[in-house]
Amino acid sequence: MSPNLTAVRNELPAVQASVYLNTGSYGPLSRAAATAIEGENRQQLTAGRLTGMGESGQSLSAALRGGFARILGCDSDEVALTHHTTDGMNIATWGLQYRPGDEIVTNSWEHPGGLLPVFAAARRFNLKVRVVSLDKDEDEETLLAKFEQAVNPRTRLLSVAHVSWKTGTVLPVDRLAELVHHHGGLIAVDGAQSGGAIRLDMRSSKVDFYSIPGQKWLCGPEGIGALYVNSERLGDLLQTYVGYPSLRDGGAYDETGIFLPPDGAKRYEVGTTYRPALAGMWNGIQWLEELGLDWVYERTQKITRYTRAALSSIPSVRLVHTPTHAGLTSFTIDGISPSAAVDRLAEDNILIRSVPDPDLVRVSSHFFNDETDVDRLREGIEGL
Repeated sequence: MSPNLTAVRNELPAVQASVYLNTGSYGPLSRAAATAIEGENRQQLTAGRLTGMGESGQSLSAALRGGFARILGCDSDEVALTHHTTDGMNIATWGLQYRPGDEIVTNSWEHPGGLLPVFAAARRFNLKVRVVSLDKDEDEETLLAKFEQAVNPRTRLLSVAHVSWKTGTVLPVDRLAELVHHHGGLIAVDGAQSGGAIRLDMRSSKVDFYSIPGQKWLCGPEGIGALYVNSERLGDLLQTYVGYPSLRDGGAYDETGIFLPPDGAKRYEVGTTYRPALAGMWNGIQWLEELGLDWVYERTQKITRYTRAALSSIPSVRLVHTPTHAGLTSFTIDGISPSAAVDRLAEDNILIRSVPDPDLVRVSSHFFNDETDVDRLREGIEGL
């Protein structure tokens, strides 16, 4: 039996206070996550942070790796806990061993969280960056053909988002992985707009590295994310910054400079993480699993289709064509700029956002949104 949507929305108080259509920036915090955060803070306030903190923190981190592994569709030892998507993209970009003449391929739709690590690594290692220029309304074959022109035997890394934060386009990351692997390179994927929005299955994917956040489509707190590292790529991805959690058995090192990392992706974790955030993220994922991840993804697809149909019915709206979609819908409105439209709708407590280059209005539809949310959006746009 599917969850009752009214009951689901009651577990997300923020969606009661507004027409919440901007999960792609920040998802609403669930009661499950907030309760765990408050409880952990209270425990630390009243009992201190000494007795048992290390052991319980390790257990909580291990459980959370397992939770993220189920979101990503991989084994828990292929997951490193991070602070956010950008953290994971930096780990994947900086950990490779670059050679003179190496290149990184990216594209014009990338978020700075994935793009800037590429630019910084290129500056440090004297790499060439090829930026594939993408246009809205392109089909998958056209997108793929553009990447085929850029990827070559000198390509060490292909860095792309699974879902464009600008247009909402779902990129064919498995086909892109095949392309770059054919030339001997690797692929790192920014999953900021996919993790928690669409079903992921790293076990069947050809992707090497995949980074997701907790605070968007998973409705968790800031400061927590996860990086998937294909177990076959551990030897290709060096540790770039390390700390006590980066050691095997919590202390495998000596004064000669020898230190041993854990067998899995945990080696890319560095220092202490804010325990209330760990607890909140873990409880939040458990709540989503109680709802049923299949239901979450199917409901997100259903309400996104409803959103696209509603917007298509407005004569002044020009939707960005996306052959497949996750939870983002981008568009323009005749006669008004995206930023002005967003500001005007915010006056009616309809929360969306604009994105730059190209200038678009962006709506995020997630499992908790109901048809009334979308109808209010449609009415608001018609009244501009």
